[in-house]
Amino acid sequence: MNTRKKKILALMITSAMMTCSVWAADDGVTGYEPTSGGTANKASSPAPAADDKVGVNAVVTSAADASTDAAMKGAKSGLTGYETEEEMAEIASGKSPSEVQLQAEEAVQAAAAAQAAAAPKPVAETLPGKAVQFPASLPNYQIDTTVPGYPMVVVPQGQEGNLPYGDLVADSDVAPYAGKLATSVTVSPVPDSRIEAQILPRLAMRVGDAVNIDYIRHDLNVIGSTGLFSTIKPAFTNVPEGVALNYTVQLNPVVKGVEFAGNESIPTDELEKLVSVTPNSVLNTSIVSHDIAAINTLYGNAGYMMSRVSAVNMDDKGILHIGISEAHVESIILRGNTKTRDKVILRELRFKKGDIFNKEVASRSIQRVYNTGYFEDVNVRLLPGKKNPQDVIVELDVVEQKTGSITIGAGYSDSDGLVGILGLSETNLRGTGDKVSINWEFGGNTDSDRNYIFSYTHPYLNDAGDSIGFSIYDRESEYDDYDENGDSVADYDKRTTGGSVTYGRARSEYVSDFFTLESKKTKYTEYNSGLDYETLDRENYPGYEDYMDNNFGQTNSLSWSHVFDNRDNVYDPTRGKRLSFTGFWAGNGLGGDFDYFKFIAENRLYYKVGRAHVIAVRLMGGIATGDMPYNDLFTLGGADNLRGYEDDEFRGNKMYQATVEYRYPIAKKIQGVFFADMGNAWDGTENIPWYHNSNKIHYSGGLGFRITTPIGPVRLDYAMSSEGGKFHFSFGGKF
Repeated sequence: MNTRKKKILALMITSAMMTCSVWAADDGVTGYEPTSGGTANKASSPAPAADDKVGVNAVVTSAADASTDAAMKGAKSGLTGYETEEEMAEIASGKSPSEVQLQAEEAVQAAAAAQAAAAPKPVAETLPGKAVQFPASLPNYQIDTTVPGYPMVVVPQGQEGNLPYGDLVADSDVAPYAGKLATSVTVSPVPDSRIEAQILPRLAMRVGDAVNIDYIRHDLNVIGSTGLFSTIKPAFTNVPEGVALNYTVQLNPVVKGVEFAGNESIPTDELEKLVSVTPNSVLNTSIVSHDIAAINTLYGNAGYMMSRVSAVNMDDKGILHIGISEAHVESIILRGNTKTRDKVILRELRFKKGDIFNKEVASRSIQRVYNTGYFEDVNVRLLPGKKNPQDVIVELDVVEQKTGSITIGAGYSDSDGLVGILGLSETNLRGTGDKVSINWEFGGNTDSDRNYIFSYTHPYLNDAGDSIGFSIYDRESEYDDYDENGDSVADYDKRTTGGSVTYGRARSEYVSDFFTLESKKTKYTEYNSGLDYETLDRENYPGYEDYMDNNFGQTNSLSWSHVFDNRDNVYDPTRGKRLSFTGFWAGNGLGGDFDYFKFIAENRLYYKVGRAHVIAVRLMGGIATGDMPYNDLFTLGGADNLRGYEDDEFRGNKMYQATVEYRYPIAKKIQGVFFADMGNAWDGTENIPWYHNSNKIHYSGGLGFRITTPIGPVRLDYAMSSEGGKFHFSFGGKF
């Protein structure tokens, strides 16, 4: 005689006990109502990924491994993990779990029939309980569609303990029945017996088992996770042999459709794609819970970190209403800008008062404010709204830095020699954001006092962010021309005068167009050494008697640049790219002495490595056609592109160049760099008698330092090339 039959005989001689219906009626709670703080109760818990979209017959998994598949198979096999040793032995002998269960039930029912006539009529007792709410999240699960119109969720065996339904029963509620024999285990009332048939094999409590609180909690989780029921009430009825256990359930209503409210930032059709509710079927709270978690994840991935589902309810027409609370910007507070006007900061923000708060938009706005160059630091704080706690107050704290400078000193370059410098620049004129600079150089190799550049830029013509700027210049410097071997062939003074006007058009957040009209004149002013272009030896250079006319004169041009720039920091980028296409149109109806076209493409890429190390890559290429003077050919060589060679050593109407830099921090305002350069410029040198084309690839490599000084960034590089080692000292930011 097995253990269960012994239990039955022992309990048959006990007196009958009163029955008890346990667990409460539905209180209408959905689990997604806003709390006093305005947040959603259950939806704020960790949610599944946004791409876990659930269909009626979908399999939702987070890891397709053998253990998950085995657990899911076990969940549908009839095994619960609570079988006795005798039951497992019979199953091992070849009987199915359902056959073993049926055998135990028949034995108990036979004993119950013998006692039924003598047993007193059971008396029901009801204890308080709670309604089943939407679970905040579910483990991996499948949807069982065996019973049409009643989709049931099936969770893997062993994961039921992670669900909240078992918490609906207390130890004290089950204590009066603990240890008594279960003469029957049922789930009712259900409209279709197949529903009960699908649930019973997965329950821990079986006929012939002693009532156990852990079994009850397991079963509540199994039944609740199906998502079909609004309440579950385990009810015990005392009978002479023990107790009859019925999990009393209340079925959810039939859902006719779904409607959204409060969603301004994400279209309804996008949200509907995440909803797996099937119209004209019983509402499944587990599926809806998963859908709501997916909606919350969608909002989070889109940057709406403070927006989420706040309410879920169904009306008497069967429409499921999903309410979404989206956090708006209640106000924007600026702090720390004593010089810079508020409007200069606000125009850089990509959000305004009343907009729905978006983390990505806020981050981009902070980048734009910092990229103005007016501030040493920019921080943002989010405060709860005063009118509506669900909204947000954005507080922007800035630390202004010096934007004006007066330069009195000296500088040195290979082309100009030692020069005196007087400069005045202001990048935030009177706090308006306008940029103005005047630079005057004197002395040097030319002993000229006419070297000046004046420029002015107004960065915001309108709300779209269009800009206008102009410059005028008159520069004279000593210049060296080099042959293809890097040897100087001519040393002379050259003067360049002219001016330009640039109009910038903002196309989108990262895309802009720039149109520049320029007129300049180059003049050969004084011979120093080497070839004298004014008295070029016609015997040694026949056909070049027009060299001066072919290479010096007036150039009028119109250029257009199309720029995509999403770098995180324009002064010291760590990620993103800058892609530009530029076309030049000179002469050809614009007047001047030369007619030609030029096209240049450039791509700058930045990759952050670790915390503060950066790999920077620059790729350039260009081609030109037409009557082009020597000074307007593409040039390579020097500190700005091909280090290790002389300034502008290589020239031509075709060009390519590539640079890779590894940048790393050394100390505050000091950065180290390892670099490699390569490239060439060739062809189009027919008017240059001493220069011979070469298709040879020129390359170099070295190391350097970037130092931020009060007068601007300084670059120090040492490069090794095929011509030996060369040191470069220059002003200006990195590419």
